[in-house]
Parts: sequence; C-alpha cells; structure tokens
Amino acid sequence: MADVTPNVSLVATPEAVSFLQNCQLPVQLNAMTGNPAHYDYDAEINTAITNLQGKAKESATLVARLTQDEVRTSPLKHQEASKLAGRLVELAEGTQRLLTSKAKGYMDASSDFMGKTFTPNPQREGYYLRAADWISREAKNGEGNGYKAIREAVTEDPDFAVAIYNTSHRLLGLPKEHAMDFAEKAVKAFAPAALDYIEKSQRLDELAKRYPAFIAQVRSSYFSPFELAKVRTYVEMPS
Repeated sequence: MADVTPNVSLVATPEAVSFLQNCQLPVQLNAMTGNPAHYDYDAEINTAITNLQGKAKESATLVARLTQDEVRTSPLKHQEASKLAGRLVELAEGTQRLLTSKAKGYMDASSDFMGKTFTPNPQREGYYLRAADWISREAKNGEGNGYKAIREAVTEDPDFAVAIYNTSHRLLGLPKEHAMDFAEKAVKAFAPAALDYIEKSQRLDELAKRYPAFIAQVRSSYFSPFELAKVRTYVEMPS
C-alpha cells in the first residue's frame, strides 16, 4: 500500500520512517530519552529510562512486522499500532513525571544542605558581623588585592562563608554579581554536595523537557488516525 513503508512504518512520511528507525538505534534513543548510563547514581531513573528504551525498540519492531501482516486489514493494523503507541506514551509520560519529581527532590536536597551549612549560629553572631565589616572594607580595594583577600577568606573560614552567604551585597559594598560569585565559591568550599545536587537537578529538568517531543513523535508516527477511524465502520455479523 502507498501509506506503508515495508518493514519500517505504517505511516509512510519521512518523519515517521526516521523516528521508527531511530527507535531501533541505541544512540538515537539516548539522544531522545537520555542515556541511562549517565544516571547510574539513581537506580530508579536508570531503570525507568532503560525500560522505556526497551519498550520503544520492541514497539518499533512490532510496527515493522505489522507492515508485512497479510491477515489484518490496514485499519486493523493501525488499530494495533495505536495500542502500541498508547502503551509507549503512557510509559514515557510516567518517566517524564519521574524526572521532574527527581529534579525537584535534588533541588530541595541542595537547599536543605546549604541551609544546614550556612544557617548562622546565634552564638557566633558577633563574628559574622565582624566578618561582614571586614569584607566591606576589603571590597573598597576593588578587584585587585581586595577581592583576592575576600575570595581566600570565604573559602577558608566558615564564619566568613556564613557572612557572605547571608549578608546583602549592598551591606557588603559589593556588586550583586561579585557577591553571588563569592557566595558560590563559599558553597563550593564548604558544601560541595549542594552544587552536585543542583547540577543533577538541572540535568534532569533539561532531560524531562525532551520528552514532549518524543511523545508527540510516537503519536504521529505509529499510526494514522484516518486509517484507525475506519475501524468504526466494522459491521458485527450475527452468528
């Protein structure tokens, strides 16, 4: 039939053919749904992506076999393909929700970790005030020795780290971007795990954003809604 690419797709558009072929290739699946090996630090994510890729490859193989099915009519082939698409979409949507949830979890963990590390100790409030005063004085020396001294202080002394993290850049006499840079260096020195959590969260968010495109391609590539609609014309004959 004109609307079939044998051994590949029931929908003979270049986009559908390319997508179903890509569903058979690990490199392309990694590009579309993420490389599970990159998420081996989280067994749940690794397993979800691995299962999704396995189901995508299996489903694409079955669609390819349907193109050569000499028993089913075209509408019935598309009906079966729509079922495969529905199950794959359901799995992909579940994986996307997991990625989004995990991204939030890692970001929350980062906030908790930094909160515990940089929450001021009331008994050391005087030290923080003195540290902030010192930073503001050094800030007046500019980006030369002053900034060098601040950088060393906030990465070597926890009191200075707490001060830079919790004090407004205006009170420190620093431009906002420089104060944020010093605070980030303090986090890297005293709470490196928090930055790791942030990086993981961002990577998962970026991966989750790929999934709507993958899901849309499944829906448009596996079957034709026009062929599927013909199934409704089936007449049940009396026995």
